[in-house]
Amino acid sequence: MPPVGGPATTFAVGADAPRPPSGQSGLPDRARSGGAACPIGGRVLSAPAPTLTGMSPVQTSRPTGGAPSLSAVRSQPPPPRGARPSAWSSAGTVGAVTVALFCMLVAISFEYETLGNTGPSAAWRWGIGFVVGIALAVGLVWRRRFPVQLCFAASAAALFLPLDSFTALLALTWVYASASRRVVLGCTAAAAAATGVALWRDAARDPAQMVLSSTDHTTNTLTYATAPLFWFLGVLLIGAAVGWGLIRRSRSEARSAVAAKVATTQVLRDQMTRQEERELIAREVHDTVAHHISLISLQASALEMQRGPEEPAVREAAQQMRSSAQQAIAEMRGLLTTLRAGGEDVGPSATLEDLATLLDDLRRHGRWITSSVYVSDSHLAAPALTRAVFRIVQESVTNALKHAPGQPVEVEVRASQQAGILIRVANVMTRGHEAAPGTGSGIIGMRERAERFGGRLDAGPQAQWFVVTARLPWVGTDN
Repeated sequence: MPPVGGPATTFAVGADAPRPPSGQSGLPDRARSGGAACPIGGRVLSAPAPTLTGMSPVQTSRPTGGAPSLSAVRSQPPPPRGARPSAWSSAGTVGAVTVALFCMLVAISFEYETLGNTGPSAAWRWGIGFVVGIALAVGLVWRRRFPVQLCFAASAAALFLPLDSFTALLALTWVYASASRRVVLGCTAAAAAATGVALWRDAARDPAQMVLSSTDHTTNTLTYATAPLFWFLGVLLIGAAVGWGLIRRSRSEARSAVAAKVATTQVLRDQMTRQEERELIAREVHDTVAHHISLISLQASALEMQRGPEEPAVREAAQQMRSSAQQAIAEMRGLLTTLRAGGEDVGPSATLEDLATLLDDLRRHGRWITSSVYVSDSHLAAPALTRAVFRIVQESVTNALKHAPGQPVEVEVRASQQAGILIRVANVMTRGHEAAPGTGSGIIGMRERAERFGGRLDAGPQAQWFVVTARLPWVGTDN
């Protein structure tokens, strides 16, 4: 992958920019002139210093990191279903199943005594009722997880089979604790209908065969419930179920409120801890890095004044050092302000326009860089995405110049809303050269930037070249 010709740049920016042919994976053919060909709006302009146009200014962005929001904490998934219930919950389950089985047996036995064995159809009805009653009673084990389904099933069984409504009423209390208002109204109506039918079924029997009746064997006197008592009992059962359900709902809301307060406290504590860490980092950076960069700027100015008039090359190098140091101080000042303020914005966002300036400055100072940048729909790109593209290209070019000084560097950037973003930076590998000292985390940082957007970055040798390739999905401003 050798470079062709001298340093050249091809910039294509804007909605009308031509897209590279599909399926082309390598770097495009380079222009052989030292200028730049900029196809914009259907015209070809030649200029010695190419710039990117058609880019909308971007000021701030919102990173995805930081402390979790309260809504995210509230939307945490419920505890795992395999969690062990408490002793009180287990005892309540056993009691509920036992009472439900007892009420089912009482209802079926009184119905059998009333009608007797009137044929196969009656036997099938009692058999089905017995099986369904057992299933509903056992279903109370899952009354917390499926209260709505259990309430409707028990209500329907009491309407069409000789069963009571105890299971439906008990499930109704858990419906109040967890379901919406519309579902609560529907389950209440179903349970009330089941309770009314069950009581009507008992009231329609002969007084001697009623469930709510008793006989004094001494005086042979029969006492049984009248219609007002059945009405009172029905209202009492429905009212007790609704009242207990409202108590459960209030307890659930109280627990949710306490959990929300705990979550809020945790979020605030986390934010305070992060802010303290940011202020500590800001102080350390200001006291160490900023101090040394300021010394570099002062020393470059002194060198420019002392040896600049006699040695133009030294003057130019000193000016470049001073300009780079001042730019680093300006960027660091914005970073320190952001750290101390504790906001999410990280200052003015680097755009692809800054990428053009970066490459032009490097070429102006004698760096052998051949670049090809195709960008469309740039005004629809999120600020965080444009900043990530700029930083990845900047770090890749810096590494290439540090590890292979004097060797050609090829830069390719392709960005569009349909195809996403492709970044490719390649340089010829050299042997026996000792690279300038660095932090050793450049590739790691670039990979983290790409993965933050769901992309991927690969870096490694390919033949005689060291190639950094990054692919990022397109992220619009509405995201």
